[in-house]
Amino acid sequence: MNLIKKAIKENNKEYLKQIENISKQEIKKENKSILHFAIENKVSKEIIEILISKEFIKETKIQIPSKYQNSILELIKYSDSHNIYINTDIFINKNALHIACKNKNISIQIIKYLIENRIDINSKTDNNKNALHIASLHYACENKNISIQIIKYLIENGIDINSKTKYNEETALHIACKNENISIQIIKYLIENGININSKTKWNATALHYACENENISIEIIKYLIENGIDINSKTNDNNKTALHIACENENISIQIIKYLIENGIDINSKTNDNNETALHFACENENISIQIIKYLIENGIDINSKTNDNNKTALHIACEKENISIEIIKYLIENGIDINSKTKDNKTALHIASLHYACKNENISIQVIKYLIENGIDINSKTKDNNETALHYACQNENISIQIIKYLIENGIDINSKTKNNNKTALHIACQNENISIQIIKYLIENGIDINSKTKYNNKTALHIACQNENISIQIIKYLIENGIDINSKTTDNETALHIAFQNSNISIQIIKYLIENGIDINSKTNNNETALHYACRNENKNISIQVIKYLIENGIDINSKTKYKTALHYACQNSNISIEIIKYLIENGININSKIDNNNATALHYACKNENISIEIIKYLIENEIDINSKTEYNKETALHIACYNKNISIQIIKYLIENGIDINSKTEYNKETALHYACKNENISIQIIKYLIENGIDINSKTKNNETALSISIRRRNNREIIKLLLMNDANIFDLDTNQITKELIEIFFQIYSINQDLNNLLLKSNEDNNFSDLQIQSNDGFKFNVHKLILLTRFDNNQTNLNKFINICQLKKTKEEVELSLNFLYSGFYDFQQIYQNLNLEHFKDQSKQILLSEMKEKENKITKLFKEIGFDSNWIENKKGRKGIIKDLSKLYQQNETKDFTIIISKEKEIKVHKLILILRSELYKGMFLNVQDSSNQVHDYSKKSFKTIQQLIYFLYHDKFEFENEINEEFSDLKDYFQLNQNSIIDLLLNSN
Repeated sequence: MNLIKKAIKENNKEYLKQIENISKQEIKKENKSILHFAIENKVSKEIIEILISKEFIKETKIQIPSKYQNSILELIKYSDSHNIYINTDIFINKNALHIACKNKNISIQIIKYLIENRIDINSKTDNNKNALHIASLHYACENKNISIQIIKYLIENGIDINSKTKYNEETALHIACKNENISIQIIKYLIENGININSKTKWNATALHYACENENISIEIIKYLIENGIDINSKTNDNNKTALHIACENENISIQIIKYLIENGIDINSKTNDNNETALHFACENENISIQIIKYLIENGIDINSKTNDNNKTALHIACEKENISIEIIKYLIENGIDINSKTKDNKTALHIASLHYACKNENISIQVIKYLIENGIDINSKTKDNNETALHYACQNENISIQIIKYLIENGIDINSKTKNNNKTALHIACQNENISIQIIKYLIENGIDINSKTKYNNKTALHIACQNENISIQIIKYLIENGIDINSKTTDNETALHIAFQNSNISIQIIKYLIENGIDINSKTNNNETALHYACRNENKNISIQVIKYLIENGIDINSKTKYKTALHYACQNSNISIEIIKYLIENGININSKIDNNNATALHYACKNENISIEIIKYLIENEIDINSKTEYNKETALHIACYNKNISIQIIKYLIENGIDINSKTEYNKETALHYACKNENISIQIIKYLIENGIDINSKTKNNETALSISIRRRNNREIIKLLLMNDANIFDLDTNQITKELIEIFFQIYSINQDLNNLLLKSNEDNNFSDLQIQSNDGFKFNVHKLILLTRFDNNQTNLNKFINICQLKKTKEEVELSLNFLYSGFYDFQQIYQNLNLEHFKDQSKQILLSEMKEKENKITKLFKEIGFDSNWIENKKGRKGIIKDLSKLYQQNETKDFTIIISKEKEIKVHKLILILRSELYKGMFLNVQDSSNQVHDYSKKSFKTIQQLIYFLYHDKFEFENEINEEFSDLKDYFQLNQNSIIDLLLNSN
C-alpha cells in the first residue's frame, strides 16, 4: 500500500500504472485513506482516474468517521471542480442527498453543499421517500444538535414536509415516530412547521399508532402528539385497531402511556374488526405485560368478560395460554369477576388451557395457577365439545407436565376414568402416547384406579399397545403395565398384539421385545393378514432391527415358515431396503423355505430381491447359491427375476451378470405382452447402457417383438432413451423395418448412417437432388463395402410423408443383402399396386433369405388390406369385394393402366346400381401410395402451396367429391383446408387433372 501512496505523493502516473497484485483486503482496509491522501496531495484528474481504473478506489458505503468530515467535503468539492466520477455512494448524483441523510455521522456542511451545488432537495427514491423521510428515520441520535440542524435545514430550504412514501403513504412524522432513537425536538419541529399530524397511511394508521408500536417511545412524544390534536380514537382500516390495542401489544410499553391514552379519552372498550378483541385480550396475550396495566384497564371499566369472535375466548383463556403465565394476572382477573367457567366454542375452560400450556418453566407458579382455578370454583370435570376431553387428558398429553399437577387434579375429584368421545381414550392411553411421560405419572394413574385394560373405540388398543408404539417409551413403563395386570395378549381389531406393534416402532429396544416374550406374550399370534411378529420384524426398515432380534424370535419358537396371505418372512426381508445379509443368511440357515411362492402371484424371494432398489449382490448370490429357483416365473405375467431386475431403476450390472451367468433364461417372455428382459430394460429410464450391452452380448433376441409388435428399438425411441442406447441396438442389427413411420426420425437416420460409415452426407445429397433434379448414379458405401446408387436413395426419401419406403430402404441396408437382392426389393417398392399374387410368382426369389420372403409377403398382404378398405369406403358393395376373380381382373387392368400412366376413362361395374371411371380408382391407389401427393402445388399466381403435412382425411374428402360430385368437409377440418377448397374452386375436372398429373 505504501507503493500507491508513494506514487500519489510524487504524482507519478507511469509508476502508478505499473503497480499490481495489491490484495483486496488491503484496499478495503485503506480505501478511505487513499481518497484522503490523494486530495491532500492535490493530485491531478489523471491520477484519480488511474486509482479508479485499477480499483484502488472502489465503491463503498460511506459511513464517515467524524474526523474525516472536512476531508470528505473537500473531496466532493474537488471531484465536482475537476469533473471526476468516483463510484462511491456519496459521489453518485442521483442519490447523494438520500445517502448523506442516512449517514449517522454526516455533517450539516455536506448536506448544505449538496443542496446548494448539486441536488434537487425534493428528489425522491423509488419508494417516493425524500431526504426528510430518510433523515427522520436514520439520523441515529448520536449527535442530536447536528440531527435537528439537518431536519431544520431541509425544511427551511423548501423540502415538501407533507410528502408521502409510495407504498405505505407515510409522512416524515410517521417515520420519525417509528424511529427508536427519535427525539421530542424533531417531533416538535415537524409539527410546528406544518406537517399534517393526522395524516394516515395506506392502512389508516396515524403517527400515534406508529408511536405506540415503538418499543423505545417516550411518554413526552405521546403527550405532544395528543396535545397537538392527533385523533386519539383513529382506527386502522385493516383490523380497526386503536392506539390502545397497539400499545397493549407492545412488550416494552409503560403504564404511563396506557394511563395517558385512557385519561385523554381513548375508547377503552373498542374492539377489533375481525376477532372482537379488546385491549385486555391483547394485554393478556403479551408475554411481558405488567400486572399494573391489567389492573388499570379493569379499574377503568374495560369489559372483563368480553369474548373473541373466533373461539369465544375471554382474557382468562388467553392468559392461561401463555408460556410465561402469571399467577398474579390470573388471580386479579378472577377476583374482579371474570367468568371462571366460561367456555370456548370447543368447550374448553381455562383449566383445560392451563393444563396444556403452562410450559413448566416454573413448576411452583404452574401448580399455583391450577390450584387457584380449582379453589375458585372452576368445573374440574368440564369436557371439551369436540372430543369430551377433561383437564386430565390435556395434562397427560403435555410433554412438560409435572406429577404435582396430575396429583392435584386427581385429589380434587377429576374423573380419572373419563374417556374421550372420538376414540374412548383414557388419560392412561394418552400418557403412554406422550414421548416425555414419566414412570411416576403412569404409576400414580394406575395406583389411583384408572382402568388399566380399557380399550380404544376404533382399534381396541390398550395402553400397552400404545406404549409399544411410542418411540421413546422406557422399559420401566412396559414392565409396570405388565406387572400391574394389563392383558399382555390383548389384540387390536387387526389382531395385533403388543409384540406386533413393537416391531412397527423404529426405535424399539431388544429389552422390550425380550420382556414381552419372557412374560408370556403369544409369539406366534397372527394378525388378520396371518402375519407373525417375524413378518413385522423383517419388513421394518429401521436399521435398529438387528440380527439379535431375529435370532431371539426364532430361538424362542416363532414359526419361521409361517405364511401370510401373501408372503413369508424371507419375502419381506428381501423387499426391505435396509435388510442385512446376516438376517437373510440366518433365516435360510434356520430352515425357511427358500422357494416358497406367494399365493396371488407365485413370486419367490428372488423376485422380491430383484425389485428392491437397494438390494446387494451378496443377497442375490446367497439366494442362488442356496438353490432358489432362478427361472421361477410369476403367476400373473410369467416374469423371471431378470425381467424384474431389468426394470429396477437402481439395479447393478453385477446382479444382471450373476443372474445370466447362473443360467437364467435370457430370452424368456412374459405371458401377456410377450416381453423379454431387453424390452423391460429399454422401458427403464434409468437403465445403464452396460446392462443393455451385456444382454445383447449374451444372446438376447434383439428383434424379439412384443404382443403389440414393439421391439427393443421401437420402445427405446418411444421412451426417448439416450442416443447411445439406440446406437447400440442399431449396431447389433436391431431391425429398423419394424418401426412405425413416425419413429423414423432424422436423428435415427443420422445414427444409422454413422454406424455404417456411409461416406456421403444425406442432407447434402437430397439438397443437390432437389436443386438440379439430378438422379445420376452417385455411389454411397457402407463399412462392409456394399455400394448403393444415390438416385435410388433420393427416390425413396424425396417426400417427407413417404416414410414407409425410407423405412424399407434402411432395413435393406441393415440386412447387408447382395446387390441383386437390393435391386429386386427396390423394384418391388417402385412397382405400385399390381396383382400381388402374380408379382410374388414372377419374382425371382432365389437370392432372398427366409426373413426377406416373410417381409415381402407381409407387405403385400398389408397393401391388399388397405385397397380392400378403400374400396369399401368409396362405395363398392361387399359382394363385389368378396368376388376374388372379379377383383383380380379389375386390379390387373388397373395395374396395366398404372404402368402406362394412362388416364383415359373406361367404366368398371361396381354393382348393379353403381359404376365408376377408372381414373378415379387410380386416384385412390395413388393417394394410398403417396399420402404426400400435394407437394409444392403452384397456382396461377405462382404462389406455392405446401400440402405435404395435410391429413389423409383431405384426400378421402376429395375422393368423395369425385364420386358424389360434392364436398362434405367436416367442421374440424373445414378451416384447416379452406385454402385447398378455394384453390380448386370445387371444379371436378381441375382437381382430377391436378391429381393425375402430380407425383
